Parts: sequence; C-alpha cells; structure tokens
Amino acid sequence: MRYAWLLAGLAACGRDIGFVDEPHVPPALPPGTPTTTDGKPPDWNNCFQGWRGVYYNLRVTDAFVDPGPKDPPAPVVPEDFPYWDQPEAFENFDASLDFGQNWWPVDDGLEGDPKYFAVHWDGWLRAWSGTTFQFMLGSQDDAWVYVNGEAIASKPGIQPFVRDVFDEYVDAGQYPIDVWFIHRGSETSGFSFRPIDGDVSICYPDFGTPTD
Repeated sequence: MRYAWLLAGLAACGRDIGFVDEPHVPPALPPGTPTTTDGKPPDWNNCFQGWRGVYYNLRVTDAFVDPGPKDPPAPVVPEDFPYWDQPEAFENFDASLDFGQNWWPVDDGLEGDPKYFAVHWDGWLRAWSGTTFQFMLGSQDDAWVYVNGEAIASKPGIQPFVRDVFDEYVDAGQYPIDVWFIHRGSETSGFSFRPIDGDVSICYPDFGTPTD
C-alpha cells in the first residue's frame, strides 16, 4: 500500500521512517482537487493533519556552518543555502512542529553531531474564508515560513530561542505551505511553529488515495 509508511508513522507518533533512498518530491495536488472517478474531491476535514519533514545532517565543513568572524555572511533566504540538494538523512511524518528547546533530531555519527542539521517541512494550507492566519515561530537558529511561495515569517541568523507571533491575512483558498529550519551554530537547539488563530487547516502534502 502506497501510504502504509504514513500509517506506520502515525502509529509511532512521529518516529523516524525510511525513504532515505527515494528523492523528495514537491506537494502533489492539494486536498479538494477532484481526482475520484465520480468527480468528488477528497474531504479536507478528514485529511491527514501534519507535515512531511525532510531532515539533512550538516557537516562542520559545510558552508555557513559554525561561522567565524571573518567568514562571509550567511544568506537571509532559505533557497540560497546549499543544503537542500544534498542527500537527506531521513524523511518523517511530523504531526506537530512544536518541538521546543533542546531538540536534536539528527545524529549519524558525523563530526559535530548532533549539533548541525537542517529541515524542510511542507504541507497544504486551506483558508476556509478570508482570514488572518496567526502563528507562533521560535527558532535557534534560522527559520522561515512561506505560503504559496511568499515569505510570511523570516528569522534568519544564529540567534537565541525566542517565540514570536506573526499575523498574515490569507484569502480563501488552498496554498502550499513550507517551513525551513537550520541549526548551524548555537550551542543549544530549539524550534517551535504553532498555528494560534485563523480559519485554516493544514494537511499533509500527499493527501492519500481518494475514495468514492
């Protein structure tokens, strides 16, 4: 079954799962797209709530990792970091992104492990009406939130863990949502993303096999 690994991830409450040997694919069509034989769309209310996370282990020799005072400045947008095309450590279903502090998810025994790592999460955001999407974002270090390819929250740089609240008006509709996080220099690690308010739902990007 194509989604048996997802069900296993659900049962394991977000434990690591395989797919190290398969490339990461972008979100498919969103929930609500008519794909069944009778033309009925899947039901957003019954979609998998959560995120696909692709985790990368960084090396101490990677660019912008543990930077010194004479090193070039790091990028301020996620796509300019060179980490996302390298082999992933693992792919995971994450029901929540509110991990808090002292969070060390990647340890392959590389030099410096588990200190340096990066994660890209994606899903689909459904705004049931025109609404103000309010969310909390805290990170140590760099973090960004994008909706439909546009940044709605940005916290670049090596920094202490502070939770900030962001507000973004979203028109009714459904949009890809991406969250990036890089831990590349601080002695401790922390990450928290949590929706607070707004008429929205967030669904796992591979909605599943539609049923009649």
